[in-house]
Amino acid sequence: MKKLITTIAFIALSTVSAKAIDMEMFSITGGLAANNSVWGATAQQDEYSSSNDGTKDASNKQSGVFTESFSSQFVELGIGRWISFGFEHVPDSISTPQNINSGGGNGSANDTSKVSVDFNDMDTTYLKLNTPMGIYFKWGNVSTDLDIKETQDSGNTYKNTSVDGTSMGAGYQKTFGERGFGFRIEGNYVELDNVTVNNGVGTSTSGGTTGNGGFNEVKATNLEGLTGKVALTYTFGRSG
Repeated sequence: MKKLITTIAFIALSTVSAKAIDMEMFSITGGLAANNSVWGATAQQDEYSSSNDGTKDASNKQSGVFTESFSSQFVELGIGRWISFGFEHVPDSISTPQNINSGGGNGSANDTSKVSVDFNDMDTTYLKLNTPMGIYFKWGNVSTDLDIKETQDSGNTYKNTSVDGTSMGAGYQKTFGERGFGFRIEGNYVELDNVTVNNGVGTSTSGGTTGNGGFNEVKATNLEGLTGKVALTYTFGRSG
């Protein structure tokens, strides 16, 4: 997807003549948006033996869905009437509910754990194709930081990580006369790459063992979301 967007951008820019620039073919649009979303994922946690011999003691797999509201802001470069390239930033955290996992009260060090995840600084770089009816279509690349918040009796924690993904969506846009103000209504589907994190405890190696035992690993798959957006926009240099 990233190569496709880059290729289309190069073709569009390389075909713009000096005359087109003189005719104010380019425009800049900025916007503020309110978003509602629903997200889902499947996560599997593998727990290994405290003896550090690489033996898997338990595996727990769960799927979940949650909803979240957040704001975003974006800026676009318009090339003529039909093509725009944009960048959108989400300053808010998209937070999952806290999951509490009990080991059954057996007195082990990791008997109870609490974990939640914040999706921070979600950024989308996208291509937008406009139509004469006000309907438009979008394809983009997404990146976000995962802040994994975990409380374990053992004191071990999962390291934060980053993840990429893709998005595609469609919407309707309208401007208010010739003043540059406008609004949008938009929906998007977001799919993030799979993520694997661990609690930082070493496992056995060919040369012996490392760490204090109790290695845990979490693999998250099917990370996807649907978002609905209402935005207020302002355009500079809008062509007719």
